[in-house]
Amino acid sequence: FNPKINLSEDEKHYYIHADLPGLTKDQVKMELSDDDHILTISGERKTVIEHPNKKSSNNSSINENKDTQNSEQKETKKGENKEGMKEKKNNKKYSRIECNYGKFSRSFSIPENVNTNDIQAKMENGVLEVTLNKIEPPK
Repeated sequence: FNPKINLSEDEKHYYIHADLPGLTKDQVKMELSDDDHILTISGERKTVIEHPNKKSSNNSSINENKDTQNSEQKETKKGENKEGMKEKKNNKKYSRIECNYGKFSRSFSIPENVNTNDIQAKMENGVLEVTLNKIEPPK
C-alpha cells in the first residue's frame, strides 16, 4: 500500500495531505526524527479479503436440523453431517481486486523554517492533513 500524497504551502504553513482510505487516526503513526528534520508517516491498511488457506472462525456456520419426528432414523444427506446438521461455507470468489493493502511508511524532509514544536495533524474522511507552521524570519 503506497498512499498518494499532496504537498503544498502558503505564506504561513506547509501542508501534507495523505489519502488513507479505510484508516482511522489510531491506525496511523507519525514520528519526528531526533534532529527534527525528517517526518515519517506510517501505518497499515489491513486486507478485507479472506484467503482460502487461512482458517477463520467465520468461514462456516452450522444450523441445526429440527426434524424431531424420527430422530433415531436420521439419514446423512448431501450437505449434512452425521448429526443431521446443515453446513454452509463461505465461498466468496473475487473477479477483480484493485484495492491495495499492507504496511506503508512515507518520510518527508522538513525545511529549516518550520516550528517542529507546533505540528498539527487531523484525519477526516480517510485524508490525513498535517500542518507545519513556518517560523517567521526576524525583521
